[in-house]
Amino acid sequence: MESATLKNINNILKDAREEVILERVLGYIEGILEDESTNFKLSEEQKESLQKIKERSYEQHTEIDTFLNEMNSKYGI
Repeated sequence: MESATLKNINNILKDAREEVILERVLGYIEGILEDESTNFKLSEEQKESLQKIKERSYEQHTEIDTFLNEMNSKYGI
């Protein structure tokens, strides 16, 4: 890394608690290295919901906030 980048990182981290930073960095690295072939299983209700969204015409588009609210109310995301 360039020295300017390292100086910036050191400046940002100068007052941070080392154990907190290390724990978060290790978690981040583990997340990056996780097996990307994880297969997620959708319930039939989720599949039907996604199919309905897929079948909407472009004129019936949904604002992202509306979509997220719908998903949150149904699935608590």
